[in-house]
Amino acid sequence: MDIYTDYEVSETNTENLFREFYGPTTFIEKSAIPDKYKFKSKKGTQNKGYPDFFWDSPDFSIIVEAKALKHSLAEKQVKSYMLNNSINKNIIGIAISGQELSQVKLTYFYTTPDKKEIQKFHVTDKFISIENLKKILNKHLQGENISDDKLLKILKNINEHFNQSNVKDTQRSLLFSGMLIALTNANFRSIYKSIDKPSEEEIAKTEQAIPESICMSEALLNAINIQLKNRVNNLSKKYSWIDQFSFIRNVEFNLDEYKNLLDDIYKNIYLPFQNEEKQDLLGRAYKVFLSRSGKIENKNIILTPDHIKSLMVKLARLTLDDVVLDTCTGTGGFLMEAMEKLNNLAKDDELKLEEIRNHRLIGFEIDPTLFALSCSNMFLHGDGRSNVLYRDSLLEKNTKQKFVNQKDEVLYKYIKKQKPTKCIINPPYENNNSIKFAQQAIDYLETNGKLIIIMPSPTLTKNQETGLTEKLLKNARLDYVIKMPLQLFSEQGRTVNTSIFGFTKTPHEEDDEVLFYNLKEDGLVSIQHKGRIDKYNKWNDYENNVLSAIKNSKEIKGISKKKLIFKNGKLNCAGFDKSENGHNMLKIKELFNLTKGTLASSKANPDGKYNFITAASEWKKSDYYDQKGPALVYATSASGSLGKSQYVDGKFVASNLCYVMKPNEDYKINLKFYNWYFSAIREQIVSDLADGTSKLTISEKSLSEYYIEYFDIEVQNNFVNEYVSKYDKLKNDLLEAEEAVSSKINEMI
Repeated sequence: MDIYTDYEVSETNTENLFREFYGPTTFIEKSAIPDKYKFKSKKGTQNKGYPDFFWDSPDFSIIVEAKALKHSLAEKQVKSYMLNNSINKNIIGIAISGQELSQVKLTYFYTTPDKKEIQKFHVTDKFISIENLKKILNKHLQGENISDDKLLKILKNINEHFNQSNVKDTQRSLLFSGMLIALTNANFRSIYKSIDKPSEEEIAKTEQAIPESICMSEALLNAINIQLKNRVNNLSKKYSWIDQFSFIRNVEFNLDEYKNLLDDIYKNIYLPFQNEEKQDLLGRAYKVFLSRSGKIENKNIILTPDHIKSLMVKLARLTLDDVVLDTCTGTGGFLMEAMEKLNNLAKDDELKLEEIRNHRLIGFEIDPTLFALSCSNMFLHGDGRSNVLYRDSLLEKNTKQKFVNQKDEVLYKYIKKQKPTKCIINPPYENNNSIKFAQQAIDYLETNGKLIIIMPSPTLTKNQETGLTEKLLKNARLDYVIKMPLQLFSEQGRTVNTSIFGFTKTPHEEDDEVLFYNLKEDGLVSIQHKGRIDKYNKWNDYENNVLSAIKNSKEIKGISKKKLIFKNGKLNCAGFDKSENGHNMLKIKELFNLTKGTLASSKANPDGKYNFITAASEWKKSDYYDQKGPALVYATSASGSLGKSQYVDGKFVASNLCYVMKPNEDYKINLKFYNWYFSAIREQIVSDLADGTSKLTISEKSLSEYYIEYFDIEVQNNFVNEYVSKYDKLKNDLLEAEEAVSSKINEMI
């Protein structure tokens, strides 16, 4: 899917973002770059060419290329300029794209004087001062950086050590985070290196010597407590860092193992982590440790992939006036991403940075392990834990909107006093919790605040009949829906049909349009032992196109479309298409009676006389029937055939993975026409209705409540006579021809 928006965007806007950060005179601009640097054309010729911006010093040079949206082209061209010049020193390359600071996309590269290879910095999507760029470059040149592949390998090795020492899978991330936190304490760094095994003389003097590994565990616990103590919000439930990490006393490491692990983490993770290239280390570790132990399903948690986390924060279009809320914080990924974005906006203003850390970030997390991880992550990123609460964000109210629990009312008033303006969340999907979190988030937000939430695509549709969706829309306008790729969570062993929903806290009026954007793929591919990665560098362009389309509410053929979700008093959260040509939109249950199939595939009888209609194209046989056609058989539980419709006549039995659909008497239906109609909208139905966190299914209720077009019977019949009948005849002719060929060849053998 190679898409680029065709509406107006400006490369000048991108260049101005760069000028505003570094100052208008810091860099030499294209027209003023001296010929002595001998830059060659980015088109690959030997002609002269000039990058958009250039900076030079005795130690290193910086080359910059800007593009409005197509980030891959900015990267390609800056690399070309980095290699084709007369500069004999280290070079940093910067590729920049985007139309506003809150959504800017930046990647950084470097090469050495030999220009044999271009390497990439880990830091992305944030401006870095020239001074810090120099520090990061020196770290890379001195070999103190860590690649993604190396980090993954180290985490896997650490996990193996934890596994061999019987550290529980749910405690491994905590132990890892505890070690990282302890290493931020200078006293502990000195202690862990100096602890030695007791000498034989010391052992002889002591009747019962204390194992040296216990001394290490106590030192580790003490350092963790020193670094984290006194920073749990007083509205949290009772929480003790010592209690949460107390399992460390029971880990079965000998002293050499302890030291080697700490040395490994210090040299290969802690030190590189200090070079301004910040990333969600604990989130990545959590995922690796659970998946490698085969226990990722121990918790009903679906972690947001890094690139989608970044997209959602950019969709929030943060400003320095924003207060960011995450009501189900997990490992803290959204809050850290938001903190980095706000820090970028604040530049080096220490007063603003302190304000961000202390007052601009609010989080809820009720799982004690995840709360510890999120606080640890925030601590390692400069500490924004002041308003991260160990509490459930779903506050109970009775029918009169009075809080059942007085503590909940106090908490609610406290959050409202913070005046949150943006909420970015990935809530739990089980037990229909997503819509509850959406409603609670809207309650917390200020008027016209924004909610960006990823949840199962059918969430709003399946709650139309319960009244929860209508209640939400009375307080929140649905602005856009971005359909996510089905393989998004495959790295975590899940197949989930999800979308990002964007809301504004203001009532949804019936004439408010919603932009539906179909992100069928994100460009990432699954690589064994590495997970889903952006191997072909496609995501940056996809992300920029999503952001630009949402910002400008633009329709792109085959990609995005504006729809109404209210029409003639009816609510349809899948959207009423504006191009319906006046056809009446009715629920499937108004047109068809649905009956669940009865027979399991294993009960088929090859010698039976009746057709057994399964989800597959090749039908089986049964020795009995319980249905008479004509009818449609619609697959609702078979993963590979989900949403498949088949026309059948005569006596038959249907698979229990399907529903049998027969016309209601109120409307005239040509089943052959609707068989083709359902085939035409199959992808859309699956996108709108498929639900589940491991195996996707379509429920009878969701299917029966789904809106489809009703065509006049004359239109149906004309279509069947003109097209379907011809198709059926050709299909029968083909079958007869195949039988004739088969028969003839058998005669010749």
